[in-house]
Amino acid sequence: MALSLVHANPTSDAYLGGLRTLTAAISPALLDRDRWGFLTLRDCFGIDETSNLYCGSRSENTVLSIQADGRNLQERGDDDFLRGIGYDFSALPEPYKTELKAFFAWWLAHPLARSRIAHYLRVRLIGFCSDLASVADRPGPCLIDYGHPIDAGNGNGSTPLRAVFEAWLASGGWATPTMAPASLTRHADGSRGVVTKEYSGVTSTAANDVIFTLVILREKMRPLEQRDLILLRDLYPADDIADTPRGTPYIHFYQFQFEWLRDTARCFVLSKIEHRELSPRTLTAYISRLVLLETCLRETYANPRIEHVTQGFISETFLNWGNARRLAGKNWYADVCNMVQYASGYLPNKGWVDIKIDKRNLRRVEGMWPGGRGYQLKVAERSIPEDVVERMFQRLDTLDTVARRLLILDRYTGMRCSDLHSLDFDCLKDDPDDTRFMILTFYQSKVKRWNTKPLLKEDAAHALVIKTIQDQQQDVLRAWGRRTTYLFPTRWGDGEAPITASYSRKVINLWIIAQRINDKDGRPWEFGWHGLRHFYGTELALQGHDIALIQMELGHASADMTMVYINRRLQLKKKALLEKGGGKFIDIKGQVDERMTDLAVRKEAALAVDVPGGLCALPGQLGDWCEHNRACMTCIHFRADADQIAFFDRERGAITRTIARLKQEIAGFRQDGRSRMAEIGERRLAHHEALLVNLSTIITTIQAEGSYRGDTRRYQRPACRSGGEAPPQAPGR
Repeated sequence: MALSLVHANPTSDAYLGGLRTLTAAISPALLDRDRWGFLTLRDCFGIDETSNLYCGSRSENTVLSIQADGRNLQERGDDDFLRGIGYDFSALPEPYKTELKAFFAWWLAHPLARSRIAHYLRVRLIGFCSDLASVADRPGPCLIDYGHPIDAGNGNGSTPLRAVFEAWLASGGWATPTMAPASLTRHADGSRGVVTKEYSGVTSTAANDVIFTLVILREKMRPLEQRDLILLRDLYPADDIADTPRGTPYIHFYQFQFEWLRDTARCFVLSKIEHRELSPRTLTAYISRLVLLETCLRETYANPRIEHVTQGFISETFLNWGNARRLAGKNWYADVCNMVQYASGYLPNKGWVDIKIDKRNLRRVEGMWPGGRGYQLKVAERSIPEDVVERMFQRLDTLDTVARRLLILDRYTGMRCSDLHSLDFDCLKDDPDDTRFMILTFYQSKVKRWNTKPLLKEDAAHALVIKTIQDQQQDVLRAWGRRTTYLFPTRWGDGEAPITASYSRKVINLWIIAQRINDKDGRPWEFGWHGLRHFYGTELALQGHDIALIQMELGHASADMTMVYINRRLQLKKKALLEKGGGKFIDIKGQVDERMTDLAVRKEAALAVDVPGGLCALPGQLGDWCEHNRACMTCIHFRADADQIAFFDRERGAITRTIARLKQEIAGFRQDGRSRMAEIGERRLAHHEALLVNLSTIITTIQAEGSYRGDTRRYQRPACRSGGEAPPQAPGR
């Protein structure tokens, strides 16, 4: 049976008793005192005269004066209000007194929520509730009886109490101004634009805050396994939760309108969290996928019951329903299957029957799966095009300073946006073992481990990253007067929080529109932080780095995700080879090895053959040690790529300079009588001279032979699985 739209609250005595218990847990004095002045706030919440509750958005002289007044109150032992800021509940009748005490205690206990502006908006609730007690047509004796939209699964919208509060503010002469911030919108043709949206009654939002807080506190009175709204701090360690000015993030199960399915989903999700199978980052999306089962049931049956969830319903009806709606990915089906199998095995007492689901049904799901071809195309589409990145960096000087620095760091490190914005202030340190390097350390929240990235000071990109971090550190020290927790901090109340990715993304998208940085269709490019990460991964692959390095740089937990970028490189290499009619690879003796073209486009060889300047002919596997490590151009297995002649020219110039330097060093050693050092130097000289000969041979061969134009393409499609003949080779251009 569907739940009623208004959540059933506990009895008034149990509800108010629970609120008093939660308030007393912060400090028993809060229940005893009906007037919370400066000393009460200091003793119960640790809020002193330096708090943003008193000093927020004040001039420096005013702040000094406020702090002096606070010290005077403390010396006199006077619990008076400091500059008029305090809470007087003495005129409030019950149950409003208990509810508002619990509400203000909850918010004042959160350092990020202590704001002078928020105080002035919320403190009016005390006077409002004094007048509200005389209203005859109230829905119930308590404020929570007005209800909240979240109880019916309708999100976090406005409550009925807000309209009453807004009318009360207007009758008292308090203005309810509108806000019109600039924001991004999507037009009917798919293009992006800037609009201003008006939000009315900003001063009345405190009515929403009080009801929502009471809903949170109501749920905290219940055992964890019975709560419909659960704070993440009650499920995960504090280090895994990013606190916000609104309070600790939460999950809720109000989207499930069938009580039997809500109980099942709650038990299933809590079990997965207990076994560390779900992270806070994925919880909301995970629960929203489970709700799809209820949506399908509603559309299939007039009065859905637990008996309707059968093996046939999951394997046929639900699967076909999701495919018809083109649901993204495959998790929408896999997650529901896992929940149903959990319920049939662990919740038979709730009416679930034994259901066996064939895992092979996942093959029938039409969504994309990570690592599959569809997902690879998705990565290619989400990656920011190179020309867009180039235009963005050409105009970086016009971008907001913080957003510009975030953009630089992500461009040259490929961090996930959450890890980037939460960088520690002390994330960059000197390498204790090598003065040429600095060490960048950051926490990867998705895989729950620290990543250490060495930065070479002589490398231009790494030097830019180092300078960007150091400049940001200096700016933070000047603005905050101390070393903060985060490299990109923002002030919230008495606390510090990292700048949010949504805010920086909005700043960058508005800048892109203003700078007319458009895509190939002439529309403003829609920036997303993850697209820059895809760009960085693709760039590493195209530069020839192996899968192990790319996996380390991007912080992938397994090589499966990294293979997406390797396969992307493979596709581009195939395309280039086929367009040219084949490649050309030359050994150190100047002979063309035509077999390497076939090897270069074979998927199973793609991980083993790439080396700087060309390919390796050894059939080695990833991770095997090569005895010719860093000596490719003196190795008989090296095949130089004809397209890399500029690379070989640079190498020959560097080797020539090294040979001249070695000759001078050897002569100096001989003159000083250091024969042992001279012998070592002569062996190094002989090695470099042989290398110079090979380089000259390669360059001469490339210049003499020119571009290779074979008669046939070297790439050949594999034969079909049924044993049919392979198609003939396509003629070359």
